[in-house]
Amino acid sequence: MKTSRWRVPSAVLFPPTVAHHRQARVYLRAIIADDHPIILKGAGVLLRAAQIDVVGEATGGVSLLALLQERACDVVLTDLTMPDEGLDGPELLERIRRAHPQLPVVVLSATASPSVLAALLRQGVRGALDKTADFDEVAAAVRAAAGNQTYVSQHLRTHLQARDLTHRDVPASLSQGEQEVLDGLRRGLNINAIARQRGRSPKTVSRQKSDAMRKLGLAGNHELHQFLSTYPTASGERH
Repeated sequence: MKTSRWRVPSAVLFPPTVAHHRQARVYLRAIIADDHPIILKGAGVLLRAAQIDVVGEATGGVSLLALLQERACDVVLTDLTMPDEGLDGPELLERIRRAHPQLPVVVLSATASPSVLAALLRQGVRGALDKTADFDEVAAAVRAAAGNQTYVSQHLRTHLQARDLTHRDVPASLSQGEQEVLDGLRRGLNINAIARQRGRSPKTVSRQKSDAMRKLGLAGNHELHQFLSTYPTASGERH
């Protein structure tokens, strides 16, 4: 039997049950961040109702980092995209990881792109929730993360499992040409402009774009745009 290229951790596919959380419930402190006041306040209400102490709230990446320097917490729940303060996405997650390497992070995401989600899990994020997640999943994700487990909301798990991208051991390996095509697309160039710039035919560039999307598990231009806007280099890493 051929060995699968993908490794799927059971904690992602089968997150801790509600009963487990009731048995293991302990005092937790959380800091939450979101640039939408309704979501920020709503998340706070949900966590407090689950007896999780919200010790701080931030509206952007810069204010979140400042808050983490001032107050101790057990888990961070943060939106992935908060552009107003100029620090969000993978860069924010990396800054948190460097300053607080043992602090678990749960991410709220508006995207269900499997490649973006898989990249977040590779980056060490302990929880991923879409903004349509059930109310009880918010507290469940925070408690799972505090317990050193990985929690992905039901809706996002469906997307990850459908593409078999829940947890890849290594990032997708793109050819130099595929990376150059994605970099051109990220800079707003169309296929013809990329072809002229690289001295290739539009047909070749289109094929390389399709091959890159297949390797990254992206279905359609919408998911490609989400991926490139979240991870501005083709490899899924910021430099």
